[in-house]
Amino acid sequence: MTDDRTGNKAAKVCGAFAFTVLFALLLAVRFDFYYDLNDDTMIKDILSGAYTGTPNGFCIQMLYPLGWCIALLYKAIPAVPWYGLFLCLCQFGVLFLIAVRLLSLMRRTGTKLAALLAEAVLAFGLFLRQFVIIQYSVTAGICMAGAVFLFLTAPGTDKPSVFFRRNLLSLMLVVLSFMIRTEVCFMLLPFLLLAGMAKWCGEKKFFTVANFRKYLTLIAAAVLCMAAVYSLDLLAYSGSEWSSFRSFFDARTKLYDFYGLPKYEEHRGFYESIGLSRESYTLLENYNFALDESIDTWRLEAIVAYQEQLAGQGSGLKKTFGFISKKSLKEALWQYKNQLQSSHTLASVTVIVLYFLYILTGVVPARGKARVNAVLWLVFLVMVRSVLWLYLYMVDRLPDRVTVPLLMMELVALLGFWLGEGTVSAKRAAKILVTLLCITGTAVVLLGSLRAVQAEYDRRGAADARWNAMMDYCRKNGNNYYVMDVYSATSYQNAPYSEKIFTDVDNTYKNFDYCGGWAAKSPLARQKLARQHYRDVQSALGSTAYFVTAPGKDLDWLVQYYQKRKITVTPVCQDQIRTTSSETAFDVYQLIRN
Repeated sequence: MTDDRTGNKAAKVCGAFAFTVLFALLLAVRFDFYYDLNDDTMIKDILSGAYTGTPNGFCIQMLYPLGWCIALLYKAIPAVPWYGLFLCLCQFGVLFLIAVRLLSLMRRTGTKLAALLAEAVLAFGLFLRQFVIIQYSVTAGICMAGAVFLFLTAPGTDKPSVFFRRNLLSLMLVVLSFMIRTEVCFMLLPFLLLAGMAKWCGEKKFFTVANFRKYLTLIAAAVLCMAAVYSLDLLAYSGSEWSSFRSFFDARTKLYDFYGLPKYEEHRGFYESIGLSRESYTLLENYNFALDESIDTWRLEAIVAYQEQLAGQGSGLKKTFGFISKKSLKEALWQYKNQLQSSHTLASVTVIVLYFLYILTGVVPARGKARVNAVLWLVFLVMVRSVLWLYLYMVDRLPDRVTVPLLMMELVALLGFWLGEGTVSAKRAAKILVTLLCITGTAVVLLGSLRAVQAEYDRRGAADARWNAMMDYCRKNGNNYYVMDVYSATSYQNAPYSEKIFTDVDNTYKNFDYCGGWAAKSPLARQKLARQHYRDVQSALGSTAYFVTAPGKDLDWLVQYYQKRKITVTPVCQDQIRTTSSETAFDVYQLIRN
């Protein structure tokens, strides 16, 4: 009997592995995998050593223990794209774990195949872009979604040790998500807590010693693991330079991502009181703040405090129950209502359909306690998703890398609860999956998921030609140093400048940097300048470094900044970076002192 069970389990694992590899190969044949944004390429450059010349675990965005491990791999074998490989393994690994669980839940061969096909169609139809164009925040969201699905569908048991063992993979995925992108993990944590309460309430008896031991032990293990890796991260960044930079980083994030800049002319008195000139303010506006050393933590925190003061006085930002946001709760509610009424994305439409299917197949047929639990689960799920969406509308921060993980989590939470023990039978679950397959498959054909990703892929190809030309130019002029205007280095015709993960991998030192961004003024950025024998960006551009911008960009702001510091410069276009088709991609300027 034991041998049969072991063989059965091995067959399911092998089947899920074959399914996942086939899925990945199909995508690899059709597309090359991309890093989504220059945020991802910056992390990759820091970890691989392309940023400073040496692989470094201080990648700022991810927790240090994870960064240290990936940097160690780069030190061992520099030619392998370890960071991109890690993100792909996380995403496809979650697909694999879900496939194993589906095969374990289904009894018949037909329903097993239907379940795998449904998973492929859902992943391919709803989130094809996220599996082809990789973003680390989305990867963290996928790990959390996988954790919730595995937890909800884990077989029940009264033994605490068996319960812990069966949910160990969920625990590991949560900790992994926490290390990849802590903010995303915390954002999605309410779904995990709700899943835990749903499972606990679904037990035959709620207040038993075994149940307390089961759930509290799992929670304690998760908290201890997250506390351990976070403590190691704090310890690694505890040096004075890194500690000072992280304060600057937090203030910069709060200002740019949540509060925004008050207009200079309308608030001139305040800016003059903190010693921020109109020229320096322009650097904050165009994100080239690395040029000015006077833009420090104190000034950024002062602007944040001023925004909070204005909100308290009823002007500028909104203040709702002590919470500062760009929009009021009323405005957020209005937008949320409009979103529900006019959801046009395939993922959001599918989630709405899932709610209706859940009511029809999970709530209506249930009886007694099962129906009560199903209704409560539905109500609390809607409450959690509503609070999170309202928060995003209030802070006016809804990029895909934030909203997609939310939709993913909602989708797998509904599916997980359907397939979980005691909710629906395997036969009915199979029917649900087949229904989803038909609905989503039809939607994919009608809405052209593949075509949409292909269109973006083509746009990225055009942007690639320019970005690769710039990197080739910098490599050919390896003795020079280049500082890039931030907004010139972000995108071309709405296609972000980024890099392919597995094609033309080059982790050699890059002799250019941005004139702003989240790594600006970090110890790594200063180390990079020191390698070129520069003290700071201002003195670098004032001597031998070159300034790179989009073609024909007005540089009066740069001249005025130096003039404010009693330095007269004239930007002279020394060269133009051209693509293989002879299109001008970037202008290369040198600041000539008069």
